[in-house]
Amino acid sequence: MLVISVEEPPEHLSEKEKLIYNRVCDVECQKCGKIYYSQPYDDGNAINLVRNTKKI
Repeated sequence: MLVISVEEPPEHLSEKEKLIYNRVCDVECQKCGKIYYSQPYDDGNAINLVRNTKKI
């Protein structure tokens, strides 16, 4: 997986709070090109697979 974008911490946080803020990122599979949005970036958790939803 390749990280293609990373969330910026909210501006209202102090510098100390920004250091512990758990950001999310978007990743892309190198093999198939599928993109997974809002994945954990700072906390070391595994990928969150998001199910397909029905458009309304």
